[in-house]
Amino acid sequence: MPGELLSVRDLDVAYLTPAGPLHAVQGVSFSMEAGEVVGIVGESGSGKSTLASGVMGLLGPAARITGGSVSFRGDELTGRSEDELRELWGKEIAMVFQDPGTSLNPVLSIEEQLLTPLRQREEGRGKSRQELRAHVTGMLERVGMPDAERRMRSYPHEFSGGMRQRVMIALALISNPALLIADEPTSALDVTLKKQINDLLLGLRDEFGTSILYITHDLGTVAQVCDRVLVMYAGEIVEAGTAREIFETPRHPYTRALLAASPSAARSVDTLVTIPGQVPGLADMPRGCRFADRCPFVEDMCRASHPDLFPVGQQQVRCYIYTPEWTGRTPSDSDPRPAAQAEPASSGTASPGQDPDSSLIVEANGLKVHFTERRNVVDRLLGRPVHKVRAVDSVDFHVFEGEIVAVVGESGSGKTTLGRTVLRLQEKTGGELIVAGNDLAELSRPMLRAARADMQMIFQDAVASLSPRMRVRDLLLEPYTIHGRQPANPDARVEELLEMVELSTAHTGKYPHELSGGQARRVGIARALTLEPRLLIADEPTAGLDVSVGAGILNLLRDLNRSMGLSMVLITHDMNIIRYMAHRVAVMQQGKIVETGPTLELMENPEHPYTQELLAAVSPPEVPQDAP
Repeated sequence: MPGELLSVRDLDVAYLTPAGPLHAVQGVSFSMEAGEVVGIVGESGSGKSTLASGVMGLLGPAARITGGSVSFRGDELTGRSEDELRELWGKEIAMVFQDPGTSLNPVLSIEEQLLTPLRQREEGRGKSRQELRAHVTGMLERVGMPDAERRMRSYPHEFSGGMRQRVMIALALISNPALLIADEPTSALDVTLKKQINDLLLGLRDEFGTSILYITHDLGTVAQVCDRVLVMYAGEIVEAGTAREIFETPRHPYTRALLAASPSAARSVDTLVTIPGQVPGLADMPRGCRFADRCPFVEDMCRASHPDLFPVGQQQVRCYIYTPEWTGRTPSDSDPRPAAQAEPASSGTASPGQDPDSSLIVEANGLKVHFTERRNVVDRLLGRPVHKVRAVDSVDFHVFEGEIVAVVGESGSGKTTLGRTVLRLQEKTGGELIVAGNDLAELSRPMLRAARADMQMIFQDAVASLSPRMRVRDLLLEPYTIHGRQPANPDARVEELLEMVELSTAHTGKYPHELSGGQARRVGIARALTLEPRLLIADEPTAGLDVSVGAGILNLLRDLNRSMGLSMVLITHDMNIIRYMAHRVAVMQQGKIVETGPTLELMENPEHPYTQELLAAVSPPEVPQDAP
């Protein structure tokens, strides 16, 4: 193929265990042309990152390429030694890792980390440090680092997450590689930072002709930046095609379900689709189709034998539905993708706040939370002024009974501080705050503890918020002990709480580390609901979760709002979930609420420039109309 840069053919990657090899990637084939952006999507456990590591030659000691071929510019890479591959790393093939915090060396300045690979390359040898520093400064400026000359002397911990990711990209591109492998490069970043990073990658592609293999579970990003898409499930490709084909005419039931599970700022749906079950473990791969146990169209033939990739138009699909032998239902008979015109209850009906009979559960007037940064010895000796951080700055904020209010904004805007202050997990420094009829600042500790039975929080890090020494049953009953209460039948109450969050009683004896991310999040929600609170603060409830798991959490929270009349403050930077979840939205910037209003009105007619900027940066899971 003219211009072919990378060719992967029938690649197998296995982890070697005492019980035998466990195949994490099997029979994967694809190619990339120069300057092309190819996206790989799928749930956790689908083999995306293992595939990238196999292509890069960075598999750990327990993993091996057990079959197939990886060739770069026509040269075979499989079987090469680490020393031979090192000649390609950085110079021809580079990788941006998911977590820049652990990928950057904490004891070396950014300057040293960028100079090291330059010195090791032929083009860097013989050049003075001043010449190399100029090259490094230029690359940092190219990736959007402000004041690059000064900041290059800083250390990783002195940068925000977005800036560390820019440093990682600069490090990957310092030698102008032909192929860049980006593994979740925008994971957990704000919507504006995500857009900046993606624009940066595409700009570098246009400037240098760099090909990009983009690995992510963010379907919105894939729709906006990729030319072609590979959908992976349980270690193999189940669908491949152009981005427009995949998003406009998805064919594999798994692809269709992923898209149906993805909330979008551009469309309204009544209920997000969830995928039952989970990706099979490496030791439990089924004989037939690996998606059979979760597929709504499964037939006997799906379980009996393993399907190949079949050509369907310009796409390739690993599904028997598209063969002449198929006699069962087809996706057109029961499309899992929800209708785009359906309006969610949160925005299709009146907000509880519009009901004259509804009462306020949260009322904040002129609320302030200011922090004073600690000064070190040098600061005190030099008489440097004390710097104050206005995390929440004269905020007026209210939530009505039964209402879901979303608080959105970038990191550092004050969202989480506002949520914690509402529960008095953080003390205010000024203003008035009334929650459930109580002025929290006036309550003594015993009275505050009693009031907290009516207000609970779902923390962003679900596992860290659960005691690692307690089983699920004890975690769910602990609130009763704290508040001096006792359910009439503890076991029945635990079963009821687990049923409420759609977990089986089989989880009662498990510890938090034995739960998946979605299960831990559900246990956290169940624990928050134990004492039947009136107010729930949900801090990034879907952060770090797969699309389907996140859809299940959102459906659960909205169902609780409907069935229990539970009031919620939803703290998030994911603008795609706002339209589905919230009655009203409050936009925060630098500690202030700069705009607030009903969800659809605010999203379709934003007035503040900052709100307009946030919405312009959203990546909905739809291919832009002007895309090729």
